Amino acid sequence: MLEIALRGSGLVLVLGAVLFGTTVVLVALRPVERQLFSPGVSLLMLLAAVALLLSLPAMYAQQAGAAGWLGLAGHVLLQAGLVLLVLLAATPLLHPALKVAAGEHPVVFVLGIALTLGLLLTGVATLRAGVFPAGAGWLLLAATAGFFFVFFVAEFLPPITGQIGSALFGVLLALALAWIGVALWISPAALAV
Repeated sequence: MLEIALRGSGLVLVLGAVLFGTTVVLVALRPVERQLFSPGVSLLMLLAAVALLLSLPAMYAQQAGAAGWLGLAGHVLLQAGLVLLVLLAATPLLHPALKVAAGEHPVVFVLGIALTLGLLLTGVATLRAGVFPAGAGWLLLAATAGFFFVFFVAEFLPPITGQIGSALFGVLLALALAWIGVALWISPAALAV
């Protein structure tokens, strides 16, 4: 039964990664700062968040023994940070007539920090644990740098830098999570520590 759950979570992780990557690339087609999300993009973002929030615990469980406290801290922060996607998607879905972009708010800032630290610690824990392919861990770290740039630096640069940075971040994170999802799906028993 555990193997079935891990395989299923692997498929859901791949689905979430594809939806997330697609969403971020769609958002990056226009200047990112103060962008109003369409209900369609918001729905994709919400579906990506749900799929990732449901499947990432299997990723953590698979490497928990080898990842130790660092893996747990990364997982908790990553899960909390992914709530940012739900928050960003909620207003355009619940109130489509309200034309308000997600602005600078302390909650958004704290969730952005949680996502940044969660990606960083999860990437390091993935590399240290050696349960999933090392390349996926390196992609997680590269995505961390991309998210940090987009969330904290790009607003001070020309809009095109935010667009390119967002697209690269989305693709890097989608590739990392999809790679881990495929590893879970193909052979969860071989990954067991």
